[in-house]
Amino acid sequence: MNVKRFVGKNAREAMAQARAAFGDLAVVLSNRPVPGGVEILAMPSAEAAALPAPAAAPVRSVRRAEATPADAAAPMSTVSFQEFVRERQRQDLLAGAAQPAALPPAPSFEASEPPPAVPRVAPVEPGRFAAEALSQEMQSLRPQPAAVRAFEEAAQIGPDPAALMAELRAMRSMISSQLAGLSWFDSVRRSPTQTHLLRLMLGNGFSTAIARQLVQRAPQDGSEAQAEKWLLDVLSHNLRCTGEEDSLLAQGGAFALVGPTGVGKTTTCAKIAAHFAARHGAASVGLITVDTYRMAASDQLRAFGRLLNIPVHTARDGASLADLLNLFAGKKLVLVDTVGVGQRDRRLSELFAALPAGRLQRMVVLNAAAQAETLDEVAVAYGAGNGTRCVISKLDEAVKTGAAVDVAIRHKLRVEGFANGQRVPEDWHAADARVLVQKALMKPASSAWAADDAELGLLVTTPSDGRSGPGARHA
Repeated sequence: MNVKRFVGKNAREAMAQARAAFGDLAVVLSNRPVPGGVEILAMPSAEAAALPAPAAAPVRSVRRAEATPADAAAPMSTVSFQEFVRERQRQDLLAGAAQPAALPPAPSFEASEPPPAVPRVAPVEPGRFAAEALSQEMQSLRPQPAAVRAFEEAAQIGPDPAALMAELRAMRSMISSQLAGLSWFDSVRRSPTQTHLLRLMLGNGFSTAIARQLVQRAPQDGSEAQAEKWLLDVLSHNLRCTGEEDSLLAQGGAFALVGPTGVGKTTTCAKIAAHFAARHGAASVGLITVDTYRMAASDQLRAFGRLLNIPVHTARDGASLADLLNLFAGKKLVLVDTVGVGQRDRRLSELFAALPAGRLQRMVVLNAAAQAETLDEVAVAYGAGNGTRCVISKLDEAVKTGAAVDVAIRHKLRVEGFANGQRVPEDWHAADARVLVQKALMKPASSAWAADDAELGLLVTTPSDGRSGPGARHA
């Protein structure tokens, strides 16, 4: 089929090109506007006459033949050719739909496997590809069987009832503790004297456990001076100190000074030895050092021994320490200066194993300048319990001394004495409960760590563990 395309600036120019190519009897198939002009599809009239007539228009052709027989030989016009093309396309579509493709035989499937999708041959229709793409996307979004089974198993397991009830009880206890603390603090705020005592104790480093127990028993009437005197009497009564007859300087014994590094064990050992030698003579004192870990640690105690005319011996292991204790069996006072080991050091058990428990008593040295939590850990780690002797050192360096007094009261320690300087033997003092409590209850200086009345409620409502509960005796 000789169909050509002609483009002109207008329809007349395009028709002129078609006549020049096929003559005056050229058949125009279509014309449409295009950018820059008009487009015409044309073919020779002889080829258009040779085309078969459309099958869907026999009646119209017969009618035309009956009316005017000369019209049968007329060339095909543009309209009749377009109808012919549409009819051929419609017949092709109907023929394809009438003969469907043969489907493959259906295979057998097991019950555990889903059957595979069978390809389906369908006639081409608008939107088919968009529908297939949407179907594939929906299939990918569906949960897989394994994921569905995992979700169902997780849903069937559920939370543990026992764990849930334990969590609810813990939450109830916490809420009750917070509400009780807020209620207690609200009642304390109504009493100016109780509020003053609470601020005084917390400002000087006392624990909230002992502060609450004492403040709620304080008299609500009276002046602040009377309330302070009441608090001084109660704390002095509960702080256990060795008396003159039961003191180390009067009775003697074998003691090992223990504590973390830097608390003043060596200096305290020299101070006690100097006071005991001044009362009973230098020959009645025996000094032993086991501090071979630090450089020149034993030389420091030897220097003090030379000044006091007391020989100092070094024990390098447990066996040599036992031999020296046998050697000093006739001494009235034997002091053992141990190596400083932190309360969290793993070597603490080795130190305890090297000290004969039946022949040496422990004397814990508490640094008054340390944090309250540190002092509490030291007392627990070194086994300082009811009746254990202790020494409070470095009172001159401490800003707040209430923590040392608090630890001694709660753990029921016996204070042997306290030191407030480096001088030997001047800066050693016998234990006096009233002096220590007066030092602990001094008016705290204004600082960034001082809590105001609104923040005191947050301090006293914090729950405390059972280990730090006060074991005080009240007047």
